Amino acid sequence: MDLSERKQKILQVIIDEYIGTAEPVGSRAISKRNELGLSSATIRNEMADLEDMGYLVKPHTSAGRIPSDVGYRFYVNSLMQKYQLGVEAIEVLRRELAEKVNQLDTLIKKASIITSSLTEYTTVVTSPMLSRSVIKKIDVLAMAQGTAMIIVITKAGFVKNRMISVDITEAEATRITELLNRFFSGVMTDEIDENSVIMIASAAVESGINPKTVQTVLSKVYEFITALDECDVYINNARSMLQYPEFADVDKAREMLDFLENRDNLIKIIENGHNTDGVGIKIGKENNAKELENSSLITVDYRLGSRSLGKIGVIGPKRMNYAKVIASLDLISGHIDKILEELYSNEGEG
Repeated sequence: MDLSERKQKILQVIIDEYIGTAEPVGSRAISKRNELGLSSATIRNEMADLEDMGYLVKPHTSAGRIPSDVGYRFYVNSLMQKYQLGVEAIEVLRRELAEKVNQLDTLIKKASIITSSLTEYTTVVTSPMLSRSVIKKIDVLAMAQGTAMIIVITKAGFVKNRMISVDITEAEATRITELLNRFFSGVMTDEIDENSVIMIASAAVESGINPKTVQTVLSKVYEFITALDECDVYINNARSMLQYPEFADVDKAREMLDFLENRDNLIKIIENGHNTDGVGIKIGKENNAKELENSSLITVDYRLGSRSLGKIGVIGPKRMNYAKVIASLDLISGHIDKILEELYSNEGEG
């Protein structure tokens, strides 16, 4: 059944009011809104209809009503007004992101912090999955006795490193680095196979490096490169959820925080946040996670050219200020896209 214009206006007022107060909304509060021009009796009847239709629910302890997941979904899709960020907030964002950033992982960590500051909600950001990245450079560095560090840098500026246990001299590390970059610089990570590693190993052994050292280092390099499709997740301001009355129950709050501390949980929910027109919105049970039934998740992609590199997500109560969060994410992702284009326009991947 389609909602009449009057029902839509009442539903919008109820949700706007509930977002601001977190208190169930009664007909008397709505009747005071001059723009409606409706009596309390008329509003009560319309609210009862909206409840019967599944857009509102009535908490047992209150005479007022609150939005259901269906109500929030209709609000987001059809009723929400566009939000205009203040000039001061925009200037802070521009200034913060204008600071010199020459690595992608540094940029998205900073973006996560700024997003939390702008929205006052929990922010989750995924790093790029690098399984189809172009390698710019690989370094093998001899560290303390018995250890070395492998560093992989992609052409999009993403840097990953790993410590390994191996007895290796600086001269051996330098030689292996030279060979790795001779064979792999400019190559897609998913094009690197065991045969190419064997060729490097043969050249390294022929140059006088201990075969055992060569085998240990190159096997770890290969293992590292083939695992680059595992993205990292950065979360900020998770405990901000505790300030909202929806999470006053200690057990539920602890359950939710435990959920947010699990990397696999975060990747699952944010990667499943399908985007339409650049923005993905999951409300309550749409998140397919019991721990987030009282929460909503909004995500946007950040891009290098036409390629999506990862997502920025905001988690908050279902009565979050959707319009403000969407405006904030649009602004932040747009700035990130521009910075990435400036940094890597001559080194585009894929």
